[in-house]
Amino acid sequence: MSTFEPGQYVRLRSGGKRMLVKPALDTSQLPNTELVLCEYEEKKRRVQGFYIAANLTLVNAAPNAQNAEREASLRSKIARG
Repeated sequence: MSTFEPGQYVRLRSGGKRMLVKPALDTSQLPNTELVLCEYEEKKRRVQGFYIAANLTLVNAAPNAQNAEREASLRSKIARG
């Protein structure tokens, strides 16, 4: 199983965008999977995808002030739907 918790931010080990870990709605079809459901915003759209846990790294750094507003907006959109 994945060591990432919903609500944490991750990034691909090879670099890339910060992604928000989402709770998997129905994992009964993939019971012992190493896939992590992640979401990020691209051109004002939410993009979701499954990523292999071994290819992800936890992002601990606090976001800078410019990205804080964008991430707050993304979190509110996620909370709504």
